[in-house]
Amino acid sequence: MEKNQYITVFGATGKIGSALLTFLSAAGVPVIAVTRNKSKAVVLPFVEWVEADMADKASLHKTMTNSRAVFLSSGMGTNFVAEQHGVIQTAAEAGVEHIVKLSSAAAGKSSPTHMASSQIGQAHSAVEALLKASGIPWTLLQPTGFMQNWLGEFSERVKQERRILEATGDGKRAYIDVRDIAEVAFHVLTAPSQHVAATYVLTGGEAINYGQLATSLSQVLGEPVTYVALTLEEAKQRMEQKGLPPAMVQTFVAYAAVQRNGEAEYVSNAVAEILRKPARTAAAFVNDYSAWFK
Repeated sequence: MEKNQYITVFGATGKIGSALLTFLSAAGVPVIAVTRNKSKAVVLPFVEWVEADMADKASLHKTMTNSRAVFLSSGMGTNFVAEQHGVIQTAAEAGVEHIVKLSSAAAGKSSPTHMASSQIGQAHSAVEALLKASGIPWTLLQPTGFMQNWLGEFSERVKQERRILEATGDGKRAYIDVRDIAEVAFHVLTAPSQHVAATYVLTGGEAINYGQLATSLSQVLGEPVTYVALTLEEAKQRMEQKGLPPAMVQTFVAYAAVQRNGEAEYVSNAVAEILRKPARTAAAFVNDYSAWFK
């Protein structure tokens, strides 16, 4: 490894991390991709996979000994704050020059204030404070709801029943495609001096509700897709029946309530400004991923 030429990517097998790897690889940028399990690694040019666990700080040093920048992302576990803090501390010890943290639109004063009280927002906000106090130049990315969350159980219901079941009423949200988040991260990581101490709330270019998404799906599929508006209590009961932990149920219900109350319609122009092109639309997403819904 050539000294301090690498970008270390945590969360490299996740939706955003894996998309980021493709941008970095295509640009010929040397990458250290971090995973707890190398069996999940995808072979890409210029990408070297390193096995490490954020819960084991001693394992982190080998992931950053030759890195100039770090992309910090991980799942929302019980020890989320401590684990991300461990990465920040190790980066400081390794002389990393910049950290780009994937945060959440539920965190920080720069985000819509009505979202700042969620558990997810509080955890990310705590890590943001630790990063700012670390002395390492930083950039925060605070995306809203991901369009890719419509894949899986959501898309399977559309495929089988031609229905959408959500408790957001007619409320809108500016959902974002994770490919746009990854491309923004790529631009920041490869030109960090332009983004030092910047916080970017990342949204799609338009706020939509599930009735409008149902219309887009209907047009692509050539069959009617119906949006069934659940009450918050109905949504809560459905999640409890699935066995979701109470804290997760509470978070999801609160998330839906914010949108239901018309408090999630904020649209940022950050994606368009950084990428110099419009953010992907929900209609374009549905078209790109139509096979998931057919």
